[in-house]
Amino acid sequence: MDYKYLFPYEKIPYGSKIIIYGAGDLGQDYLFQMEVTHYCKVVAIADRNYKKYSPMSVRLISPKDIHLFEFEYVVIALRMQAAYPELLRVLNGQGVDKTRIICVFERNVDDVTIFRSEENEDNNGDKKSYDISKQSIAILSTGGFGDMVIQKRFVTELIKFAPDCRIDFYNIKAIEFLEHLYNDTENVNQVINDLGFRFQKNKNKYGLALTIEACHFIRIDKWDENELEQSFPKEFTRRIGILKSVSDKENIGINTPAYLTMMRRKFKGLNAYNGFNYEGAFNITDKKVNIPLEDAFEAVFQKLALGKYITVNYGNGDSKSNEGISKSWNKESFNTVIHEFKKKRPEISVVQLGGEEADRLDEVDHYILGEDFRLVLYVLKNSIFHLDIEGGLVHIATQLGTKCIVLFGPTVSEYYGYCQNTNIRVGSCCECWGLYSNVNRCARDMKEPECMKKITPDIVIKAIDEYMEIGLYGK
Repeated sequence: MDYKYLFPYEKIPYGSKIIIYGAGDLGQDYLFQMEVTHYCKVVAIADRNYKKYSPMSVRLISPKDIHLFEFEYVVIALRMQAAYPELLRVLNGQGVDKTRIICVFERNVDDVTIFRSEENEDNNGDKKSYDISKQSIAILSTGGFGDMVIQKRFVTELIKFAPDCRIDFYNIKAIEFLEHLYNDTENVNQVINDLGFRFQKNKNKYGLALTIEACHFIRIDKWDENELEQSFPKEFTRRIGILKSVSDKENIGINTPAYLTMMRRKFKGLNAYNGFNYEGAFNITDKKVNIPLEDAFEAVFQKLALGKYITVNYGNGDSKSNEGISKSWNKESFNTVIHEFKKKRPEISVVQLGGEEADRLDEVDHYILGEDFRLVLYVLKNSIFHLDIEGGLVHIATQLGTKCIVLFGPTVSEYYGYCQNTNIRVGSCCECWGLYSNVNRCARDMKEPECMKKITPDIVIKAIDEYMEIGLYGK
C-alpha cells in the first residue's frame, strides 16, 4: 500500500476537531479517510478557491473565515512545499498558533517505516479469518458503544445462516469494548485496530467484507457471488444477495444524512434493530443482545460497597463536554433532579458515570468517571435505575436489565428507544438528529435546543417518583 499521502494520524489526537486547508485531491482524500475511520471531526475545508468546488459533505470556506470556527487543529493538505510559507502567513493572520498547524508532505522513508512496521505487526500477529476459514468475513464497524450493541443483534443474525463462518472486526474507536462484547461469540476471530488503511488493504482477501455504519446502513465492500456460493451456505449467499440489492437500490452512503435513514425506517415502522433486516434478507424481531460480564470485576464492584443506588450520566461520547451536542440536557437541571431525589430518598445513593473529563454533578455520592467499562457494567446492572440522555450507557443498561429514564430530544425515540424504559419527549420540535453532516447540530441552530429545554426537572422528577412508587425495582 502507498502511504506517501496518508492522513497524519500520528500527529493528531483521536477525536480532535479539525479544519482541512486545501480542497484539492489530497484534501478530499483526507476528508474521505476521516469519514471512513471517524478518527477526527472535520469542521470545514478551507481553500482560497473554495467557490469553484462542488458541494462536499462538510462546509467549504474561505481561509479568511477560519477564525469563525471552533477547532483544535488545521491540517494542511499539500503535496508540494512551495505554497507552505504563504499558507502559514494566512493562518498566522487568522490567529492560529503554530502548534495547532499540522502538515505532512510526501512521507519520507522514516515516516513510511512507522506505518510499514504497523503493517508488519499486523501481518505477523494473530491469523486473520481468511487464513483459517473459507467462510471469512470482515466487518468495518463504526459508531459509539450504543451502535456496537445494536450491531451485535445483526451480527448474531448473520451467523445463524453461516454457523461455521469466522469474523474479523475492524475498528478505530472501541477496540477493547468490541473485544469484550463478542467474547461470547466463537465465530469472532479478532478485532483489528484499523488506522485508516487495514480494512481497505485486506477486504478483498475475505469471502465477504462489509461496513456497518453506526445504525444507519450496511454496505457490501467485497462482493463475488461465485466465491460466496463456493464457500458459504446457499441460504447465506441468497440473503447477502438480497441485502446487497436493497442496499444498492437505497443508495445510502457515508455522505447521506443519518436523518434520511431514520425517517425512511420510521415510516416503515422499523427501528435501529430491525432496520437491518433489509426487506427480508434477515428476520430480526427483537432487541435482545447479550452483554458479557467478566467475573473478576464483580469482586471490584463489591468492594465499592455502594448499597442501594441510582446511576446518572451527564455527558456525551461525541464530545469531551456537552458543548455543541444538541441532545444534551443542562447541568442545572440534572443538579435539580438529584437534589430533589436525595431530599426524598436520603437512604439511596447517587452514582455518576461517564468519562474521566466529565463535569461533576452536585450532591453525588460516588463518582465513577473514566473507570474500566467492565466495572461500569456491574455498576449499571445493579442500579435501581439509570438516568441519562439517549446514548450508549442507556443501550448497555437496558440489555443488562436495568430500567432507564431517558431524555429524548433530537434523536428519535421510536427508533432508538425501548418499551421497558421511561422515554421522555416533550413538544413537537424534535427528532432532527442527523439532518446535517454534523449530526449533533440543532436544526434551528439553538444553543439550547427547544426539545431539550422543554424537558423540565419537574417532568423528570415525576417520572422518577412514578417508578419508585411502583416498588418493583427491588435492588
